[in-house]
Amino acid sequence: MGTTSNAGLTATRSRLDLRRRLATTPSRLRLAAALLTLSAIVFGAVAAQAVSTRRQAVQSAATTERRLVQAVDISAHLSDAHATAAYSFLVGGPEPARTRLEYVAARNDAAADASAIAAELGTSARGRAEVRRITRKLPEYTGLLDSARANFRLGYPLGSAYLRQASNTMRDEMLPAARRLYAIEAQNLTTSFGSGVSGRTVFVVVLAALLLLVVLAGAQIYLARTTRRIVNLPLAVASALMLALTAWILIAFALQQSALVSAQAKGSDPVELLTATRILALRAQALESIGLAARGGGASEAELSEVDRAFTQVTAPIKGLLAQADAVRSTAAIDAAYDSYLAAHQRVVEKEKDGRYSEAVELAVPSAPGSTRATAKDLTLALDDGYQVAQASFRTDVARAASKLDGLEAGVPLLTVLCALLALSGVRQRLEEYR
Repeated sequence: MGTTSNAGLTATRSRLDLRRRLATTPSRLRLAAALLTLSAIVFGAVAAQAVSTRRQAVQSAATTERRLVQAVDISAHLSDAHATAAYSFLVGGPEPARTRLEYVAARNDAAADASAIAAELGTSARGRAEVRRITRKLPEYTGLLDSARANFRLGYPLGSAYLRQASNTMRDEMLPAARRLYAIEAQNLTTSFGSGVSGRTVFVVVLAALLLLVVLAGAQIYLARTTRRIVNLPLAVASALMLALTAWILIAFALQQSALVSAQAKGSDPVELLTATRILALRAQALESIGLAARGGGASEAELSEVDRAFTQVTAPIKGLLAQADAVRSTAAIDAAYDSYLAAHQRVVEKEKDGRYSEAVELAVPSAPGSTRATAKDLTLALDDGYQVAQASFRTDVARAASKLDGLEAGVPLLTVLCALLALSGVRQRLEEYR
């Protein structure tokens, strides 16, 4: 009981002693100096962290966009390799060397892109799993195509069965893995954009700035009442410097956010839309070729008119995708190329429906203007052009977003320290008067 009473008495004495000390002007000035120092430290730490968060978000967007492009290229190269290989089965006789080289180049490009993105994925287990699935299935797909090629060369109907199996491997396993990889990177890019334009960083900076400004204002009001001097020059300069620094941060954040929004709207969004269009168009090309090649394998094979239903399903979203992309940047050239391709495909289907299989193949295979192969290449080139323009726009806007933060990483701590020193100098001038 006595111990408890002594502890309570000690605590009471401590509180009374603290009150006596704070009752003196020097003690209050020292307390003001401590609060100013603490508030400056809090503001400096919060503002520096906010700038770092925004900077990292911009850097992450740039890095993720590169991986997104690699994921896009994997899908495009796989689809391109398959479409090119499918065309080679329609030419009759030996496979043209140029077609073979185009197929090998597209296949190797897909493998190289998979290796490149795997090296950048770090701890992304989901991404690594999809890359492994693609690289594991690529040799299997190549083997099936080689078997189909050998059987077609010998005139065996079994070649179309191998071709269908290769097509199923590509359609059901490799391309879905590439699309999932793309979706992972697209989600990462969305997260980076969200972090780069988050209002949380603005809120914490404003809150920390208000705290420091309130303490500065409180110190000035106290000094004015105590010393009968209206203005304390160092504290006034510190307050003005604090307001200028806060304005600099907020303006830089606003400009950086505007650039990132532009990067997403005019860059990454059109890239995703045009990429989806490109992949669907390549899948459609492969479907047409496989349908024609299978029909050449015997009367029991599916007719192109039946395969055309799958073609229609694949191409159905393309107009909508192009309309969305057109809302940001003109897709007139792509629209025209796509219409020409659809018209060429329809001519092939009509020939095949009339039982003129050889004429249908002749309309599909040649590189002459008007063939489905030629119009498909025109479409791919138009999509690639739009894709490159959108990607360049993205990179320009991301670089612009990063540039808006230039100087802040060094400026925030430097100016915060200067503000604190000025404030402490103002308090110290008054404190020396009591010595």
